[in-house]
Amino acid sequence: MSENTRQIPMKDFTQLKGLTFEIPSQQRGYKWTPANIKELISDLWEFINAPENKRVYCLQPLAVVPMAENEKYSVLDGQQRLTTLFLLYKYLTNQNPYTLEFVRDNNENELVINRWNFLSNISDNAASEKADKQIDLFYIFRAYQTIAECFETLPHDVLPNLQKLTTESIKDEFVELLENKRSKTVQVIWYEVPEEKAHETFRNLNSGKISLTNTELIKALFLNSASGLDTSVREDAARQFEEMEQTFNQDHFWAMLSSDEPIFPHTRMDLLFNLIAEIDENESEKDFRSSFRWFAKETNGNLESKWKKVRHTFLRLYDFYNNIYLYHYIGYLTYCNKENRYKFLTSILKSSREKTKSNFIKNLRERIRKTVNPDDTRSIYDFEYGQMSTKMLRRFFILHNIETILQRYEILKSSKELKLQHEFEQFPFELLHKQSWDIEHITSQTDSKFDNEQDRQDWLSSVRNDYPKYFEVEDIKNKHELYKANRSKANFDELYKAVIRYNDEQESDHIAEDYKNQVGNLVLLDSHTNRSFHNSLFPRKRRIVVIANGLKSKGDEPNNVLQVYIPPCTLQCFTKAYSKSSDTKLNAWLQFDADSYTSDIAKKLCDDTEHNIQKYFKNEQL
Repeated sequence: MSENTRQIPMKDFTQLKGLTFEIPSQQRGYKWTPANIKELISDLWEFINAPENKRVYCLQPLAVVPMAENEKYSVLDGQQRLTTLFLLYKYLTNQNPYTLEFVRDNNENELVINRWNFLSNISDNAASEKADKQIDLFYIFRAYQTIAECFETLPHDVLPNLQKLTTESIKDEFVELLENKRSKTVQVIWYEVPEEKAHETFRNLNSGKISLTNTELIKALFLNSASGLDTSVREDAARQFEEMEQTFNQDHFWAMLSSDEPIFPHTRMDLLFNLIAEIDENESEKDFRSSFRWFAKETNGNLESKWKKVRHTFLRLYDFYNNIYLYHYIGYLTYCNKENRYKFLTSILKSSREKTKSNFIKNLRERIRKTVNPDDTRSIYDFEYGQMSTKMLRRFFILHNIETILQRYEILKSSKELKLQHEFEQFPFELLHKQSWDIEHITSQTDSKFDNEQDRQDWLSSVRNDYPKYFEVEDIKNKHELYKANRSKANFDELYKAVIRYNDEQESDHIAEDYKNQVGNLVLLDSHTNRSFHNSLFPRKRRIVVIANGLKSKGDEPNNVLQVYIPPCTLQCFTKAYSKSSDTKLNAWLQFDADSYTSDIAKKLCDDTEHNIQKYFKNEQL
């Protein structure tokens, strides 16, 4: 078996007998309620009566530090469980299964009742009177009384299907279970911590940063030799578990399902387990072990059936990932999703089970439509810079990039020469979270946004390099001289406007100022590249985009440009791919270019009446 099958150690109750557990003074007192006690006893009874293939009842981890004395451990986490199991066994046999040493007993005065002495003699008549004198003892004694009630006065409420069993015979069943006299065992996950890490581990445990994650606990349930699963099933599960973890650790796969990175002790795999256990985000935040509890609970089915659910759900998610349409549509909806993540993915899974693939894709498109056109009245021309929120503009242009990738795939797939079987391009949703994204004007507006003197100098330098003759024009020359004499922002703004106006005037088909905020002059761009533009004229912007996209060479003038992901539609704009005229000009973005770009957006995002495909905006609104 692979390294991934390494078992997390477990101990059954009999292996705890005879040990000594020291309870540090910083540990909080016993707080289990009667409801907690009844739930445990009811679960154990159901486990006793479950089919023989259910061999292990697994309690939560016991984190301990080995001490110098033999068979003695300091308890970092698990005092509540140890005390409850002690009380149950004490009630059933009147024997102490192990010793609990409370450090606080050694530090308090003689008037304080010794906790260990109280536990050892809890069945005595005097215990009730002592319990009223200390809050810890009160909760411990109440738990002991609740255990007695479960067997003596309320057995039918707590222990279902009793038939004609007597109290004594029921108690015998529990003793046989705890003493390992049948094929079934009660076990704890045994988490041993080196002494030098004890303080750090205790701090992490109490701040919610427990070293054993929910995923590791669930792995222990399935892969431990005492799980009750056949060896062949466990070996298959170990291999499959490793494959699933590797898949979830791929950012490309993860970003299709989630916009957020889990914070320890949560893991990416928790998403899968929480979906199966129907644990929503709020519940998981309160208790990160929630799905472990569900998997450990016998009433939720046997481990083999639970593993089948894990595999089935994972494979369905993986099918989404391997389908180019489902990957892009679900990834986009995940990016837009602001509701409970588990509720969202549960609804996606439910829809995928109930619908054919084509209807499922249609349903996803309907969901997407609501993200950009919620009331079904918007035209693509409504997506104007300054009139629509940046969030909505980002969605709009991400969607155009996605549909561009999908339609390109369809065209190439239909080629008899290529015989394309798999997609060659996917939108990297992970970069929507790793990079910061802006909406950029292709041709610059007249208004200057330069508050920084260095930015002004960079802009002037780029214009002088591309268009040196501009500074021979009388109006620009005068404003330039005025700016050099007095480097105020007001003087620069006048120079900037003069250059932009003159540049526009060089082309009869230039984009008028009133149209520069429309979709034909806007693209999606990462913030770093956008900042590198400095409101430059089109030639420099084009060079920067080409360099950022990977065609970087020694001696490039914009030498501080990072190589990043440039969305395909943005790259096509700056390489003039939408303009198919033989006299296309590469040094300017003109109205003809903007119209060609807008036409492509309409073809990809608007309803296709010819093929009867409903997309996101209606054709008649254009």
